[in-house]
Amino acid sequence: MPTFFCIVLSLLIICLSGRTVVVRAADEDLEQKVKVAFLLNFAKFTTWPEVFWPADKRDFLLVIVGDDPFGLALNGVEQKQIGGKTIRLQFAGTLAADLENCQLLFVSKSEAENLRGILSFTESKPIVTASDIEGFAAAGGIFEFKRKDDRLSFIINNSKARQNGIHINSSLLNLAVEVL
Repeated sequence: MPTFFCIVLSLLIICLSGRTVVVRAADEDLEQKVKVAFLLNFAKFTTWPEVFWPADKRDFLLVIVGDDPFGLALNGVEQKQIGGKTIRLQFAGTLAADLENCQLLFVSKSEAENLRGILSFTESKPIVTASDIEGFAAAGGIFEFKRKDDRLSFIINNSKARQNGIHINSSLLNLAVEVL
């Protein structure tokens, strides 16, 4: 827990001082921890339609489709909460029909060839999508991790978010390197 808190605190300080996070290519574990922290912050600064977020719903479902790129970086995530809901992780080798209840869907690079089908599945649904697949936001995803010159940042497809009934806080929009 203290490690995760330090990462989130560091991320907040970095975000307040600039738009990117420096990540060394050799430190893949750190990059994955930063991506997990970003995902949690994406969720904290996002509002879903109330019909999709009923008071009696106890879990915030974070689904990872495809290969798990995060590994140990996800440790402790299920002890966290988003909007008063306990985070529950679900791993899906491929897209499954029971994903209708997820709030945040991370699409692994292993699913690049299935991207069109996955984004079609989430079309007009209040599901926040995120990935590090190049061109993800332009293809209709909502959050795309972008890495350039050892810097990790993100692109937000706010048009798609609004189309799906999702509101992204302006503070988060201001931190993006690009907003579509």
